[in-house]
Amino acid sequence: MGSPLSLTIARSFVATIVVGIILILMAMLRPFRARDGSWRPWPAWLRYLALALGLFTIIAALLGYIGLALFVSLQVVVTGTALITAYIGFLSARAIGEEGAFANTTVGRWLSTHSSYEDTALDQLGLVVSVAINLLIVLVFLPLILLMWGFQPGDIQAWAYKLATGINIGSVTISVTGILSGIVVFIIGYFLTRWFQGWLDGSVMARGKVDTGVRNSIRLAVGYAGVALAGLVGISAAGIDLSSLALVAGALSLGIGFGLQNVVSNFVSGLILLAERPFKVGDWIVAGDVSGTVKKISVRATEIETFQRQSVILPNSNLINNAVGNWTHRNKLGRVEIRVGVAYGSDVKQVHAVLLEIARSHAMVLKNPEPFVLFSNFGASALEFEIRVFLADIMNGSVVQNDIRFAVLEKFNDQHIEIPSTPRAVVEVNKPKAWPTDDDKIEADFAEQEQAKAQAAAEAKKLAKSGRKARKPDPS
Repeated sequence: MGSPLSLTIARSFVATIVVGIILILMAMLRPFRARDGSWRPWPAWLRYLALALGLFTIIAALLGYIGLALFVSLQVVVTGTALITAYIGFLSARAIGEEGAFANTTVGRWLSTHSSYEDTALDQLGLVVSVAINLLIVLVFLPLILLMWGFQPGDIQAWAYKLATGINIGSVTISVTGILSGIVVFIIGYFLTRWFQGWLDGSVMARGKVDTGVRNSIRLAVGYAGVALAGLVGISAAGIDLSSLALVAGALSLGIGFGLQNVVSNFVSGLILLAERPFKVGDWIVAGDVSGTVKKISVRATEIETFQRQSVILPNSNLINNAVGNWTHRNKLGRVEIRVGVAYGSDVKQVHAVLLEIARSHAMVLKNPEPFVLFSNFGASALEFEIRVFLADIMNGSVVQNDIRFAVLEKFNDQHIEIPSTPRAVVEVNKPKAWPTDDDKIEADFAEQEQAKAQAAAEAKKLAKSGRKARKPDPS
């Protein structure tokens, strides 16, 4: 406003004194409330810093260094405002990056309603947003603070250009712009691959009635090829010379030769499984001691879900190098057997007719191939028969076996056909003898005398036959 210099100096003196007093008063505040109801002061470093700046500003003004005091007070107010705003932004980014926090925001609720993102995907997206907010705060507030401290815009622009175009560290050049360009290209290629996978699976193969296992194999192959291509294009866009990776490739080959043999073996086995398709997703396979349904085929391992709902992860090399049984390789047609034993003496013709009638009457048993009853063996305790039936879906084998066994018991009871059971030996446990009483002793003596008389009588008979005179028994 064209005021004289003395008035400007006086205004600056008063302003710096006021700012210094405010800083001292702020340092003496107790803004935090503890759980017990008491109030706690600022952290020690912030409290002492505010006191030091307030006293320095007042002392500098009183000593006549008005310009220095004005500069310090101005930087405290303006730079402090920028730092506090940036700190609020960092706190916001941290809150959004917490687990499950992004889903509760307005954007997260909108995405959850209008898209197919699950909670896990929204949580990962929250982490990306948190990182983006932190980067934005640094890019906005760092140049602003530098300008406040007297740096020229040309200097900041030159530094930013040098950082973006490349920083030389020895023979390596790091370019932020190139790295960001490579990341953007890779992300675009990744989403294009996912879109092409969905279009190929849902529009082309679904209309062509392609088998589910074939669709899964093609989808995985396209996905791996697309991601690999996007990675190569992203590396090239980042300005990284692929020929410089020859040394890394050589070291990697050496590592593969020593420590990554199993990983490479499983990877190659996975590619063979996807190409040859000895089994597909949904097949019932038996691999060693593991029997269950194939849920997922990856390039490293295959997920099998047993009938107890246990997920077993088998390395692909085990499925390639060992024998694997597939109950539903080309179709789900299969045969189940039910063994039945009847007692010896039963009418085997009647038993055969009853079992064959039971097998033919079941709704899930195929008429062609027709059921068959085999008189399989003369067992140790039973005549053994075996019912063999074919099913259109072998996955229903347990249900059919259960129904036929119930029907066999019911029919055998009606026809009075006996199903023998294996006799079991009953082992009598020797109990400890009780202490003998007087009556027990008398009975034992009497039994001993009777036994002696019987022996004497037998001896007399033998002597009479031989012509010799029998000796009288001892009265005792």
